[in-house]
Amino acid sequence: MCGITGYLNLNNTPLGTHRNFLPAMCKSIEHRGPDETGMKIIGPAALGMTRLSIIDLKTGQQPITNEDETIWIVFNGEIYNFQALQEKVRKAGHTLTTKSDTETIIHLYEDYGVDCLQFLEGMFALAIWDSRKERLFLARDRMGEKPLHWSIFEGQFIFSSEIKAILTHSAAKKTLNENALRQYLALDYVPAPYSLFKDIHKLLPAHYLTVEKGEVKINNYWQPQTVPTEVSENQAIEVAERLLNQSIKLRLIADVPLGIFLSGGIDSSLISALAAKNVNHRLKTFSIGFADQSFDESIHAQTVAKYIDTEHQCFQFPPDLALSTMTQLWDVLDEPIADASIIPTYFLSKMTKQKVTVALAGEGGDELFGGYPTYLAHKYVHLWQNLPRSLKQNLLEPIINSLPVSLNNISFDYKIKRFIAAADEPPITRHLKWMGGLPISTHHKLLNRELMSRQTRALTCEEELFGSNGYKRAIMPEFAASQDILETIMRLDLSTYLADDLLVKSDRASMAASLEVRLPFLAYPLVEFALSLPSSLKIKALTTKYLLRKIAAKHLPESIIKRPKKGFGIPVGKWLQNEFRPVVNELLNETFISRQEIFNWSYVQTLLTEHNTGTADRRKELWNLLMFQRWWQKYFGVY
Repeated sequence: MCGITGYLNLNNTPLGTHRNFLPAMCKSIEHRGPDETGMKIIGPAALGMTRLSIIDLKTGQQPITNEDETIWIVFNGEIYNFQALQEKVRKAGHTLTTKSDTETIIHLYEDYGVDCLQFLEGMFALAIWDSRKERLFLARDRMGEKPLHWSIFEGQFIFSSEIKAILTHSAAKKTLNENALRQYLALDYVPAPYSLFKDIHKLLPAHYLTVEKGEVKINNYWQPQTVPTEVSENQAIEVAERLLNQSIKLRLIADVPLGIFLSGGIDSSLISALAAKNVNHRLKTFSIGFADQSFDESIHAQTVAKYIDTEHQCFQFPPDLALSTMTQLWDVLDEPIADASIIPTYFLSKMTKQKVTVALAGEGGDELFGGYPTYLAHKYVHLWQNLPRSLKQNLLEPIINSLPVSLNNISFDYKIKRFIAAADEPPITRHLKWMGGLPISTHHKLLNRELMSRQTRALTCEEELFGSNGYKRAIMPEFAASQDILETIMRLDLSTYLADDLLVKSDRASMAASLEVRLPFLAYPLVEFALSLPSSLKIKALTTKYLLRKIAAKHLPESIIKRPKKGFGIPVGKWLQNEFRPVVNELLNETFISRQEIFNWSYVQTLLTEHNTGTADRRKELWNLLMFQRWWQKYFGVY
């Protein structure tokens, strides 16, 4: 696990050694790989990396070259089927000088060019300089587990795992991307291929990029093979369990200590149970506990750990650590992300790193197998829509909106108020409003008139949030107009919310702690199988994640199977009134906002007053704004 970075003269003239930016660029991302640094300038190309040693600890140093030193690679990630691929390249006549997965890729590239990606199962971001073809080749894994950013400034193509390394290059410019700002406000994250910095882009999952003769080309190399499969329930259970078990086996391979994040939910519990059966020692599992019982799940994690006999450790996260933990994260994050669970994720990563170097986690299970309560809301929203309008407007909505505000975890009033706020919208718009932060419909109140006037045209919700590609990314295409709204929404979450929020959160929080996190649910054979199944096998009546619960019933106690999803929530609403009050006062005050010239103070003041007086729960809106303000302060120096 590493960080990669580099740059290329687009006119292919050799780089001078007197202006070598690689040391500073690598230094900026050394948290991703504190074990060693590797750098190489080859003609017009500069490649750098920072390494967290997981496989081949002694001889896996990068950059790595082929036999005649005409092709060089830097690589971030893990290729789980690398041992089989080593045999493949040896049979093709290549000589391997290391035991690493990275060297295997460069020989596959020699033989297959960009099609080498078809052989790789794993999480990765890579950069290859081919001096024979004068080609720079970048690629990102199918599901987007590992990040990769790129930009062009002053005739230099610059890339890196994290934006901060690009900004370290002297040619880079910092300019706010105002369209991306609106995407962030509405979604709580910035969807790829955009970033909050104008002219700095994210390579989409399952895409590769080539630079040849000064020309940049981007291509999609994978779309899941998802012909609808007619299988019985028992057959689906058998195949899904076999594929998940295979994925876990591959992700248990490491030359360093390994453990599992165990929350006590279905996904992480099932991974832990299957992993425990695939090792010849007592498995290490880790969880986090909160003093606020409405957010605490540690007792369920302990139940699972006892049942499957793991060496379990629960780390208590006291509220007084919240601000200091977020402050540490702010030093690492290059973009705001309004998913507050990044705070305990980082804390858990730091604590886990004291015991192991690799951890398995359960991301992806909800999107693939129908785990979110929101999916039930979509399934039964027609019951609300079919009620007489007069009944809703004159009786039900006033009653619901008058419910007392609770700041507990996903409280009833929070859920029902958010439900009715978008229940009558079209499906995609409805989902984005249920899941997001500050709806586009409020932006004219929030953003100042000058910024709004610079928006070139009025866009629909989907266009505004996902740009000219809409939401039809690698996972979505044939389902954009599907009659199965549940399948459409799950695919939307898989290609946006998972890729641009959850996986970013997982990568940044774990890498800030120099911990590698592996995600068994995102093995592409399992992804393809899950996407081929009907939604009726995923959500049955009021039961979410139906198929996984059937599998888990073979391996876990009944209390875990039947418990409802809780989610990795934290008491943000309460923190904004208490632990985070100093930074709220610093960043969401009239003086700061007026100097910044982005937001309207009157609307921000309304949000603050409503939240602090308990007249409305504004945790989503205020947390979103607070994260942006701290990012702005860091990069644009407004105080």
